[in-house]
Amino acid sequence: MKKIVVPIDFSKCSKNALVNAIKIAERVKMDLVLYHAVMVPVGFAEGAPVGGMDYGFETLEEDARKEMDSLIDEFPLLSKINHEVYIQYGPLHEGINELNSDGKVALVVMGTHGATGFAKALIGSNAFHVMKSVSCPVIALPEDADITKMTHIGIAGDFLSVPNPDLIHIVVDLAQAFYAQMHVIHIDTGAVEIKNQIDVARRMEKYLRNTNHTFHFRKFEDVEEGLEATTKELKIELLAMIAKQHGFFEKLRKTSHTKKMVLDIPMPLMVLHE
Repeated sequence: MKKIVVPIDFSKCSKNALVNAIKIAERVKMDLVLYHAVMVPVGFAEGAPVGGMDYGFETLEEDARKEMDSLIDEFPLLSKINHEVYIQYGPLHEGINELNSDGKVALVVMGTHGATGFAKALIGSNAFHVMKSVSCPVIALPEDADITKMTHIGIAGDFLSVPNPDLIHIVVDLAQAFYAQMHVIHIDTGAVEIKNQIDVARRMEKYLRNTNHTFHFRKFEDVEEGLEATTKELKIELLAMIAKQHGFFEKLRKTSHTKKMVLDIPMPLMVLHE
């Protein structure tokens, strides 16, 4: 059975991610993994006695398990879904990669603080490091985001070449499970000829079966501004992006005093890795 990993730090933000993940797990028929990463406290720096380190970790782990038990009590719907709890020492992204060593993690759903200025909230956050460092798809949710009733899902990429079907499989699964309109979005600085649009649609059609989908080929002088305008126009509630094609992480870092941060779109983002 495929799994959805939900990083839990017991904040309001991570609890909201769990609410969304429960609904996704119900719809796509996957198990849940509630994952808490225990980090070394400041007092246990490099060179600390091994015994002290062990004691510190055991105490933190015990406290985390108590909090996790309380959290599970807050979410009675978890009793209807197969779920596991993992509490491990180390960086979050390393733990998720270890969990995915068998390739069974289909998706990570996690929250990040800040409902606006979303890109700024991502930089340096656990969500940013996870999105950059794990191979499976990751959904990062702004604080208080709700995709449990989503009806419009966008996937943005360079669709003049058809992506690996395995790459977009999870997006198709979500569109089917939520009966959502799937919008395939190609933004370019030059116009795409109609015959090329038809060719792309024909080649992708077999991967989008059983979804209500449309293709959008748009010309904008600025690709990122075009993407933002298009997502607003189409009322996109979850935007999936192919990280390599968009230079996602490089663009996310770019800031300007006169222009808002690239991709600073206050909506749930899904990152897909080729």
